[in-house]
Amino acid sequence: MKIISSIILVLIIAAGCENASERGGVPNPDLKIGRMKVSIWPEYDTEGVLVVYEGKFFERDRFPTKAAFIVPKGVRELTDACSLSPKGEHFCQLYEVSPKGGYSGVTLKLPYPDFFIDFQYNPLNKGNRREFEYVVLSHYPIGELEVNIQQPLRSSGFNVTPVSSKESEDKGFRYLHYTYDNIPQEKEIRFNIAYSKEDSRPSIDIKFSSMAESGQAGSNRGYTMFLVGGVLLLILLGYYRYVITNRSKANQKLTSPPEKKGE
Repeated sequence: MKIISSIILVLIIAAGCENASERGGVPNPDLKIGRMKVSIWPEYDTEGVLVVYEGKFFERDRFPTKAAFIVPKGVRELTDACSLSPKGEHFCQLYEVSPKGGYSGVTLKLPYPDFFIDFQYNPLNKGNRREFEYVVLSHYPIGELEVNIQQPLRSSGFNVTPVSSKESEDKGFRYLHYTYDNIPQEKEIRFNIAYSKEDSRPSIDIKFSSMAESGQAGSNRGYTMFLVGGVLLLILLGYYRYVITNRSKANQKLTSPPEKKGE
């Protein structure tokens, strides 16, 4: 009986430890994100909003381990869910998305403490005046949080609340930058984004990128023609070899002495 009681006690302790490591369904709630960057780019390459999470956990010796991230309600899949190696290599991971009340939760196992997650969703209305709210929210405290919001091309009246104290421009895009220190877990940081835009075309057209406009399309066509020519050449060489082989066999039959028939 003592042995059975001891086994039960060990199982109870183990279950308690497991529950402590995933309180409320959040794996490793005692982790801390050292630095995190959130990029919010409306109508960048689709008619929706591109969001990118990238950063690194503080406790580097705790990995590989599970981690959880918060994304807007309605997001069902991610474009990328990756862990970054010390060399910067992206290792894509399997993940689970589940509804969590007013938002969706993403759980995945990270081999390394650095992460890169991006997804698309569409909270935009159909009119020319577009408005939406994005809430940055984390299960883990964040030492330093950086947020950048990109103004879509061909838009006007771009307004974000709270007001940013830093702006920048790059490749024709305007960016608003925000920096926060020591963000507690589950603290909501809200951004109200509004602008006017007469068309529904994204800023970047992937099918006809700037590379194609700068002459890359012609070089791609040349490369395709080169490949086609190479394939045809291989077919001709194979046919030539087939003909030569058959002719050689026919000549051997003609030049070989006739077989002697038995008397």
